[in-house]
Amino acid sequence: MIIILDTDILSMFAKVDAITLLKDLFGEEKLAITPGIEEEISIPLEYGYKYPSRVLSEIRTIPLTENALLKCKQLLQERTNLGKGETEAISICKIEGYTFATNDFVARKFAKKQKVQVFSLQSILRAIWKVGLKSKEEVRKLLKEIVESDNLMVSREIESEIFAE
Repeated sequence: MIIILDTDILSMFAKVDAITLLKDLFGEEKLAITPGIEEEISIPLEYGYKYPSRVLSEIRTIPLTENALLKCKQLLQERTNLGKGETEAISICKIEGYTFATNDFVARKFAKKQKVQVFSLQSILRAIWKVGLKSKEEVRKLLKEIVESDNLMVSREIESEIFAE
């Protein structure tokens, strides 16, 4: 199973220096990004941010197949409010049977409509403590770091989704 990571998940984990957790959870060889996501994650480099360098050096970029490119063009015509990276990710996941990891609600909903399996931030954080990579308290601390570094809003409902027994 290949997991295509979206820019939002990558930036959250990179900003708190936790990409290793994603690799430990899923397996380094299973993580990938598309060229569009590589392009998106690279933009902050132009403004002096360093975290994209960690992503680019640790997560491989896989090219879109011809069928995925065709699907991407089709989806772009259908759905213009998704970014290029998200559209590429959903396309390759749909065509190749990969899984998509994103924290973007609209992208998750659209991917599910396309019958693409999706991992959200909350499912990833939950899995990290459930499989024993970190304790529940360490994941709470990680979530707090992500919230602060990414200026993210996390509802009580989402927190309970992450930490419910």
